[in-house]
Amino acid sequence: MKSILFPTDFTELSLNAFTYAMEYAQKSNSKLIVYHTYTAGDPLNEDAQAVYNKVDIQNFRSKKDKFPPFEKLIKNSKAGNLNVKYVVDEGTFVESLKKYILKKEDKIDLIIMGTQSSQNSLFNIFMETNTIKILEEISKPVIAIPEKAVFDGYLDNIVFLVDYKEDEIIPLGHVIEKSQEFNSKLHVIHFDLAHVESISPLMETFKQSLDLAHLNNVEFISIDSINLKKSLTEYCINNKIDMVCLINHKRNFYQRLFSFSLTEDLLNNFDIPIMAIYRD
Repeated sequence: MKSILFPTDFTELSLNAFTYAMEYAQKSNSKLIVYHTYTAGDPLNEDAQAVYNKVDIQNFRSKKDKFPPFEKLIKNSKAGNLNVKYVVDEGTFVESLKKYILKKEDKIDLIIMGTQSSQNSLFNIFMETNTIKILEEISKPVIAIPEKAVFDGYLDNIVFLVDYKEDEIIPLGHVIEKSQEFNSKLHVIHFDLAHVESISPLMETFKQSLDLAHLNNVEFISIDSINLKKSLTEYCINNKIDMVCLINHKRNFYQRLFSFSLTEDLLNNFDIPIMAIYRD
């Protein structure tokens, strides 16, 4: 069975993201691993303290305990029967997370996590401290859930950003498979900022590298733009996009643009989950 790792610090941000994780796990028939780390003596946020008052965090593993806030959400959800595992490790967040994945106690296929409110837009998601560390140091896909994202239980429309590079073919193939699982329409979008020559031949060559036979849910779109952020924002709003996917490596055109050309207040109300797919 596939496994989804869900790191939590018990904040409202984390609980909101868990609603998304439950539905994703149920629809993809995956085990959901709720993961928490602590460092003895470190100050706790109010939400974490409330949980610590109800469970023995230092002996959590031996007691096979559960986290009350998440058990309540599961009970009240429509996700059906979920295979949920609760894990607590002592240590710093990112290092403990890396060690847990490397142990291969559970085969982790995906990480779903909430992102802080000050970093909740599509274009600065990669600069949030814990998120960027995970993207850089852990070779797993990450779905980052903005604080105000609302999930209705469906992924009707997914965007995958392409620059028609060879290393995008395999990840796109995986997202195509996922779109079939979720019965989603997949919008494969290239933004043409150069305007020097027709992108159509490049698009056709790229499409021929994929097995698209008998698929009617995948659409390839090229958009001329002089302002990628504005154009993508408008497209996502007008087409009711539920998730945006892109390749996570420093050579990727979109990754470079988002990381080094930030506009903090551009998308204050643009709260769409982002899947960053790791590639060397």
